[in-house]
Amino acid sequence: MRPPRLAFALLCAFPLAAGARAAWACGGGTTATPKAFPGAGAPDVSPQSSIFLVASSQEVPPGLTLLANGQAAALPGVTSLGTGLAADGWASFYRIAGPLVPSTSYVLQAGVPAPATLTQFSTAATYTKDPGTAAVVNGLRLWRVHYPPARVNAGGCVFSEYEGYFALDFTPASIPGTPAAEVVSVLTLSSDQLGTAQSFVFSGITALPGGLAPAVSGDGVVLSSGEALSAGAALWKPNLETGRSYCATIVSYGRNDLAAGPLQSAKVCATVVGLESGNTTGGGGAGGAAGGAGAGGQGGYGAGSGRGGAAGREVSGEGGGGGGGAGAAGAVGSGGTTSYPIGDDTLQGQGCSCAAAPGTETGSAAGVTVAMLVAGLRRRRSRRAGSGL
Repeated sequence: MRPPRLAFALLCAFPLAAGARAAWACGGGTTATPKAFPGAGAPDVSPQSSIFLVASSQEVPPGLTLLANGQAAALPGVTSLGTGLAADGWASFYRIAGPLVPSTSYVLQAGVPAPATLTQFSTAATYTKDPGTAAVVNGLRLWRVHYPPARVNAGGCVFSEYEGYFALDFTPASIPGTPAAEVVSVLTLSSDQLGTAQSFVFSGITALPGGLAPAVSGDGVVLSSGEALSAGAALWKPNLETGRSYCATIVSYGRNDLAAGPLQSAKVCATVVGLESGNTTGGGGAGGAAGGAGAGGQGGYGAGSGRGGAAGREVSGEGGGGGGGAGAAGAVGSGGTTSYPIGDDTLQGQGCSCAAAPGTETGSAAGVTVAMLVAGLRRRRSRRAGSGL
């Protein structure tokens, strides 16, 4: 079984360390600035809180040191949550599980020989067990696209003969005392039929581009809904098997997690639809949607209960209506989150495919991330043009 693939839209060849369970298909741009949560200057943090480290590499930063009231303190156990995306780029995420000492000032530093401060905050004298609200998976669609061998590693964003795509509509978790930008969530796609689980970590973003785009600007697969699957727009390419069922859950972490525990969403499942890359009439994935028959869409994919269907055929929900549309799988209602970036799975110019995020929610973290990557690409091209390269 091949590993899942991670990919930034509009980036080029960002390598992962050997042995990693994923590969960046069109990487090469920004990585996240190293940081930690609780964020700098946070007061009255629950002492029953973990510290979450956002690293720019797949290794724990060297010289990681915790200071308590100015003195070196024992560093709690550091566990990896996995790799994924922060608001400012690719990152590896780690959990430093406390507990912390009440009424104490903390500083987390890393770096050799000169340490840099990742965060500084102070803890409260007491804590509560307010649980917060878990993320809600409103809908899920899954596809597996078969590409001809000539397309694989041919200068585009296709790196395997079979690649997985997904569309996930979700409402982020809300955790008391934790800014939305500091909630760290882990999306897991698991299959009881195959006994497999794959995960992707994210923080500070509200949309996960899995390759579904409102339109295609290259040679992607066009769905009968008018949408398209574009290799250049795929942030994460999970390993999927046609006709198999996979279930999505989101586990979210924030402050006071040691007392209240992490928050886990309800499970939503879908069946993978197989498509050929030359197919221009393929249907949407067999979508699972949160809620029972007749539930309002709320901007979800396939509002209603969504039954699995034959590969390459649009699958309708069992009712739907309300804010998310009339229940057809793939319809995005007015209450949806930020649109996915539009990508091209052919390389342009000096080797990057470009993407543009439709401005449905200006100022969103997902849009900001794409804008940053586009700006970086343009600067690199400008420098190359100026130097004659």
